[in-house]
Amino acid sequence: MTRTSGSAGGAGRITLSANLLLVGLIFNGLGFAIGGDLLDGAGAAFVFVMAGWVLGLCLHAFGPLLVSGNPGLPGTGGLATGGLATGVLAIDPARAPNPVATMLLPVVFTILVGLGFPGGVSEAEAAGPSRGRRSAVAAAGPAMSLLFLILLVGLYALTSDESGTLRAVLAVSVLFQGTALVLGLMPVPGLDGYAILRPWLPGDWSWTDRVARHSALVLLGLFLLSGAFTRPVFRVSLRLTAGLGIDLADVITGYRLIRLW
Repeated sequence: MTRTSGSAGGAGRITLSANLLLVGLIFNGLGFAIGGDLLDGAGAAFVFVMAGWVLGLCLHAFGPLLVSGNPGLPGTGGLATGGLATGVLAIDPARAPNPVATMLLPVVFTILVGLGFPGGVSEAEAAGPSRGRRSAVAAAGPAMSLLFLILLVGLYALTSDESGTLRAVLAVSVLFQGTALVLGLMPVPGLDGYAILRPWLPGDWSWTDRVARHSALVLLGLFLLSGAFTRPVFRVSLRLTAGLGIDLADVITGYRLIRLW
């Protein structure tokens, strides 16, 4: 896949990294094995769901780079393998921008809490002075997550009723993506929803940047300590999942299956 970059570097080439291909291979391989009843244990189900979760995080991180039209966009770090010099943009989970916030924390929090945590927010300020462009760059991450969510729903719809385990792990994968979307679009500093709104806010809101650095820890604390916060988010995510045609019985089965402790 190729595209023309809006930067002075000219044409930009989008590539898939070996790391991403490996995660995709694990996701697809386990999917076929689970669907064919070659594997049906909790370990295989857990790895399948986490591999799909990492794929979704990669797409979430890649969306803003794609929309920005600039492979060397400042603040995007390792996803730009060659930057403006080579115009090569690789989708690589091991070289994501701010890998702790983009990959590590969402994976760890999702395992600990059992609900999908959104990936890191793009630095939309680097997109330029246009408020519309900065909002579009910030919205690209959730948009890519939504596309991946639709893909998972499509896979679920294509799975036969006889493949109960595969339907269950796909169902819980949809739930995780749905929860990440619900959380990520909240207008809270450090989340995509606020990054979309921020260019349109009057006055100086730079203090929110300091708040954003700790938003992930605040969210984790709310999830672990406050059922009053967790239950509404979970209900909205379940309604979204059910509205997409996912059987909630499959969600429950998949959720129990991937819990290894």
